[in-house]
Order: sequence, then C-alpha cells, then structure tokens
Amino acid sequence: MGSRGATIDAAFERVYTAEFAGVARLAYLLVRSRAVAEELAQDAFLRLYQHFDTVEAPAGFLRTAVVRLALTWLGRADMERDRLSRLGRDPVVEAPELDETWLALGRLHPDRRVVLVLRFYAQMRSVEIAGVLGCSAATVRSRARRALADLREELDR
Repeated sequence: MGSRGATIDAAFERVYTAEFAGVARLAYLLVRSRAVAEELAQDAFLRLYQHFDTVEAPAGFLRTAVVRLALTWLGRADMERDRLSRLGRDPVVEAPELDETWLALGRLHPDRRVVLVLRFYAQMRSVEIAGVLGCSAATVRSRARRALADLREELDR
C-alpha cells in the first residue's frame, strides 16, 4: 500500500477515535441495546471506510448511516415481535430502562422516536436532522410536534 493509503488510514483512525463514542451513543438511544448499538456503530464505520476518500463530512455521514441502520433494525425487531406474538410466544424483554420518559419514548413509532432522540439527546437542529433523515426541516418540525404530542399521551397513561 502506498503513502496515499497510509494517509487515508491515519485520517480514518482519527475520525474513528473522535466519533465512535458519539455514534455508538446515538445508536444506543435509538435501539436501546448496547450490543446492537455497538454493532450498528461498527457497520456505520465500515460504510464510511468503504467511501472514505469521497466523503466530505465524515461525522454527518456516520450519523446518517447509524440512523438508517437503526431504523432498519427497529423495523425488523418490530416485525419479529409481531410474529412472535402471533405464535403465542413472549418476545425477549430487555433490562428495565432508566425512567418513565425513557420507557414512553420506546413506545413511540421509530420515525417519531428518531426525531426526538436526534433533537434532544444528540442536540441537533431541525436542519441537521433533515440532512440525516433525507427530508425537509419543515417535515422534521412536524414530526417533532407529533412525536412530542405522542410522548405526552404515553406519559399520561
């Protein structure tokens, strides 16, 4: 491998060191499982590595990748729970969560949950969230309003 490859590897290592904890935390907030979050974070970095020489904003690429990977995982997990419930089996229950808000957040539709996690846990602005989700900032604000209303309903139960 030439010096260009070594330079790219060194730059990638710096990004990995700087961004892994934040990407893994974001994944955890979305999927609520440390093991799955670490796997999704690794998958996001693998995707970044495959395109590293063409990516202008690695942190943004990683956030977008981990959100999309988490949404895919959540959809599959929901489908699995649905199928298990139809078979009369109890789905695996994870350890108790942090608090009532955390539990209520977990009951929201993934599209709404992701907006709240990115806004309040990752402290991203609507424009940044729109870039990650591939929609307009107005759509993000609308989803956030609906998500907050849903969250209030969940907390009132």
